[in-house]
Amino acid sequence: MSGGPQIRTAMLAQSRSTTRRDAVLGLAALPIALAPDLVLAAQAGWPLWFARSGAGTVYLTGETPSGSADWSDAHRGARARMRGAMDGSWRGLARTNRPRDCPPGVRQGAAQRAARRGRQGQSGKAAALAGIAPETLEQLRPWLAAYELEHAYQKRNGQTGLSANQVLAAEAMKAGVPVRSEFPTQEDTIAGYGALSPIADLQFLRFTLDEILAGPAKLRRENADWARGAIGLATERVQTAGRKFPELYDELFVQRNRRWTPRIADMLQQHKPSLIVVGNYHLLGPDGVLVLLGRNGLKLERA
Repeated sequence: MSGGPQIRTAMLAQSRSTTRRDAVLGLAALPIALAPDLVLAAQAGWPLWFARSGAGTVYLTGETPSGSADWSDAHRGARARMRGAMDGSWRGLARTNRPRDCPPGVRQGAAQRAARRGRQGQSGKAAALAGIAPETLEQLRPWLAAYELEHAYQKRNGQTGLSANQVLAAEAMKAGVPVRSEFPTQEDTIAGYGALSPIADLQFLRFTLDEILAGPAKLRRENADWARGAIGLATERVQTAGRKFPELYDELFVQRNRRWTPRIADMLQQHKPSLIVVGNYHLLGPDGVLVLLGRNGLKLERA
């Protein structure tokens, strides 16, 4: 599932390289294709939305997993559009942290180990594709095992470029722009994902296994579509995930998106604009941030 990065005053997410899991865990750029009253005309280029209220403006975009090149190199046009839209006067960047660098000491309980036994064959296949030993995952909580699997898989496939979140956050900090995060510290990240219910925790791993075993072609096509402004494939993926992994969808998307919505509304009370970067899946579907903001009376437009 997916979603993205930002810069220092309103942020919610970041990691060394960005996986689809990361995109699932991000905060604030919202593509919408499922709510008829909020469907926006497709536009060319990396999706970027904005909302205005009074003197305030908030820009929202969603990131995808890292590619072989840095986001700034592969998507120079998108980077220029965002910088131009912000006009050099950013109030801040909001992002969502990812548990990429969490220490591997978050261990699973007996019930989770029992639930995972039925999927050991899949775990072994995915571990082989990622080039890691299956036994290194056995004592980890499912969500952390999923992260270890996907990052190893990405690295083996050369997907080591910097993400949009990393590029924009670095630029913001260099310029002295405030950057805020949903999880300011590693401990906060572990606590956040460690609070997943046992069934959502397991579904996190199942989602990752399905994606790795499906091969890279489908995801590459989805991400390529996103980069050119087409959000249909990503929206379908969110819908499928919601049906197949309902508890994970509720805890990682629905609940978090609802918590973010009033925070975004608060940003609109500031006189300088804010840029929010989240995993793109957080922006899509009937429970996406864009739809939720629209229901609260905010008009969203493509930049």
